[in-house]
This record gives sequence, structure tokens and C-alpha cells, in this order.
Amino acid sequence: MTPGHRETAERLAESLRAGESPVLLGGSGISGAYALTFSCGEESVYILADRVIASV
Repeated sequence: MTPGHRETAERLAESLRAGESPVLLGGSGISGAYALTFSCGEESVYILADRVIASV
């Protein structure tokens, strides 16, 4: 998640506590980082990450 961006972290945590699963809508690489867009219910949350670790 975006380091130090409390609002983003709280929104994702609220979504998980409410039983909603955030859905990854898309992502792109920008200057060595990744911009990710998640849907959390009716809202969208944007995250900037320096690395993405995924497990399938």
C-alpha cells in the first residue's frame, strides 16, 4: 500500500471487516513502481506500491 497513506489503509481494512472483497480492477508500472486500482464496494481505491507480490 501507499506508505504512510492512512486513509487508503483504513478504507481497505474497513472493506475486509465488512466482508467485502476488494477487487483488483487494473494496474500499470510507472517509474519502477506500480499503480493499482481496487474496487471496494461502490468506491475505488488507488494504491502506489514499490513491488507487488501475488500468490495464485
